[in-house]
Amino acid sequence: MRVVVPGNLESSMRIPSIDFQLGEEIEMIRESVQDFAAQEIAPLATHADEANQFPHALWTKLGAQGLLGITVEEADGGLGLGYLEHVIGCEEVSRASAAMARAASATVS
Repeated sequence: MRVVVPGNLESSMRIPSIDFQLGEEIEMIRESVQDFAAQEIAPLATHADEANQFPHALWTKLGAQGLLGITVEEADGGLGLGYLEHVIGCEEVSRASAAMARAASATVS
């Protein structure tokens, strides 16, 4: 891509490309959480919302997946990952249930 710059600056400049790939580890997390959310959360989400009930069994399963302590250091029982991994996990959970994603995100707030 070329940009025309007015004045006495160079008449055209190259704009560097930006790589928005998140990397293999994050894509593995995304796929894993996506599968979990589709299989475990989505089938119960509508009923839980309509009945105004919190699905406690899912909370336990979220914990077993490591999604409730994703940013907690491993020495303290978490996964020791960063906030980008946390956001990716919450994004995938929210595709199945916004309420469950909000509850899970509150664990690191």
